[in-house]
Amino acid sequence: EMRRRCPICRARIPPTKEMVTSLLSLRTMKQKLEDDNNTSSELYGNTCRCLKGAEDLVGSDWDGVTVLEDNNDKPPVVMPDYITKAIREGDIKAFLRWINANRKEDRANASLTIDTVSIPALSAATACGQLASMTHLLQLGANVDGRASFGGTAMGSTFNDEELPSGNIGSEGVRLLLSWGASFFPEEGRSREGVVSSARRYGQRVLADLLESELGGRRCEITNLSAQPELNGKT
Repeated sequence: EMRRRCPICRARIPPTKEMVTSLLSLRTMKQKLEDDNNTSSELYGNTCRCLKGAEDLVGSDWDGVTVLEDNNDKPPVVMPDYITKAIREGDIKAFLRWINANRKEDRANASLTIDTVSIPALSAATACGQLASMTHLLQLGANVDGRASFGGTAMGSTFNDEELPSGNIGSEGVRLLLSWGASFFPEEGRSREGVVSSARRYGQRVLADLLESELGGRRCEITNLSAQPELNGKT
């Protein structure tokens, strides 16, 4: 059981709205694939694996109603179709113009919608192999661990089923996300150790060394360096 308990009363902490949305979206997707008799596809297998992880997160004792209250329960901005196309094709100027047109909205964390699935811009750029777009989004404040409605993250979308960087983005995408503090493979069924093992098995020594390093590719800020104070605040 993966859900935590309240440290005071020891009652189960209810799932968040995000967790429930992910669970329901995955159930809908699985049912649609089954209705289409598409149960032998890679997509069906991935969906079932993600659904199992979502069910574990929500917990078997969930009452189907109660969710954790979110004080910042503001839905993400939805990207128009032409910006979705710009993200997919790497048209940086177009999506930067759109983001800068209204800085009051959190457009760096906007989402695109496909059927019932909501996907953050960063995850979409990562899946499409647009490294420059990823960099701009992160610099503009995109949440490096932002989740799609099915629970996937940008980091998760960089890897294929062999736990190696996909051809779309490669190890440079992994390095970029880690440098911005991405969590180590938060999706169910994938671990830092497993990715390191696969990387070594397939000869990707640089990636394996990066993941095994003490900081795991993170950038760190220098503080309280009295010997060279000019370096304080630098990364």
